[in-house]
Amino acid sequence: MHTVTPPDSSEELGAVELTPAEQVQGVVDRAAVAQRPWARLPVRERAAALDRAAAALEPDAGELAELLAAESGKPLGQAEFEVGGAIALLRGNAEEGRRLGGRVLPTEGNTGTEYDLATTRREPLGVIAAILPFNFPVELFVEKCAAALVAGNAVVAKPPPDAPLAIERFRLALVGAGVPADAIAAVHGGADVGAALAGADGVAAVSLTGSTAAGVAVAKAAAPTLRRLHLELGGNNACIVLADADLDLLVAEAVRGRLMMNGQACSATKRIIVAAALHDELADRLASAAAEQVVGPARARETTVGPLINPDAAARVAAQVGTAVSQGGRLAAGAVGADGAYFAPAVLAGLPPESDIARDEEVFGPVFSLIPAATPERALEIANASEYGLMASVFSADLELAWALAERLEAGGVVINGSDNYRPPVIPFGGVKLSGVGREGLGYTIEELSREKTIVLRRFRRRTVDGGLGG
Repeated sequence: MHTVTPPDSSEELGAVELTPAEQVQGVVDRAAVAQRPWARLPVRERAAALDRAAAALEPDAGELAELLAAESGKPLGQAEFEVGGAIALLRGNAEEGRRLGGRVLPTEGNTGTEYDLATTRREPLGVIAAILPFNFPVELFVEKCAAALVAGNAVVAKPPPDAPLAIERFRLALVGAGVPADAIAAVHGGADVGAALAGADGVAAVSLTGSTAAGVAVAKAAAPTLRRLHLELGGNNACIVLADADLDLLVAEAVRGRLMMNGQACSATKRIIVAAALHDELADRLASAAAEQVVGPARARETTVGPLINPDAAARVAAQVGTAVSQGGRLAAGAVGADGAYFAPAVLAGLPPESDIARDEEVFGPVFSLIPAATPERALEIANASEYGLMASVFSADLELAWALAERLEAGGVVINGSDNYRPPVIPFGGVKLSGVGREGLGYTIEELSREKTIVLRRFRRRTVDGGLGG
């Protein structure tokens, strides 16, 4: 058994049974057996199961948020938002499933096929391996699993070892709502269990949210079978701040987006590339905002920045800040050291574009990194120099220039005059370059985790109605 504790204490929150890596194949085999009758159910019945699960979870939303905050370190208000959003995603995927349909293809326009009827339909892939991160575990469990289930797939999920408990409550709610237990299974463990799941025979697709290193490892494991990959990976997201930007708006958006989940969000701004004339003022404003944050236990209502997922994560961020200072950055707020799992918000100013975190080293913690740039063209060049491309943003009063920069930024999405950390469920979310493959969101995840089949009925249309239909 694996006992789960908060990042900042030894309190026992619960436990999960670890899955030996050699037993993962058996779980996948049972999921494959369960998937076939589940897929044969009308989509109406699969969608109804998601709705029933949402209804069962709703009365316990407050308790689930407390559990999520405790195990992940996420501040309580954010945990409440995530749990509520995950319940809404169950219902949203049920509705998307009910609208799941195909197309009638335009065969009448081609010589030789003008009398055929050609249609498409969406079909499940089979067994989906869903590998989940610690930072938004409940939301992403539902994002992946609800879409996969309503499309007719079975799912084997691997929750994060540090934060599996709230996910398990959602999984059990789906089982209680009528999803066969083997069709929404879970395996628990470390990287060896994740590798066994991603490489198991019978897995049709791997949907992973995690580090780029994990995504590359999954891609290598999947190559021999060409199983589908659905990967949302790291992001060293850039925010370009032009000389005419509204700094009040920028600071408010930067603080909200960067400090979400204590700075441990893939889509948060990691690099602020600012017009040189604004750099010092912005550094001072962010330093003041950082000093105003309340660092403390996740379940305390006043906390705005909780502990990182574990002390090792905080030590890693501290080491990155120390390296950045040694490479020419200036610590304008905060300290280099960590306190157990806690790392207070820090501001790094004057970072050289060649420094590690100004290019390809993602800081997964509450750190604002400022890189001065002389011109918009130079800012764009610095932003695109990274091997990552998840989200980006531009702040400017010149909307035409901001739009032109947005079109040239190498990212999966760009927000103008708002935080990079923008992910309402109705947008297609995902990255380019080493930030991932595929898109998530209501409807988009279902498309990624299903396939389109063409069915043709040759010579179905009548050449003439004479004598056939009366007149």
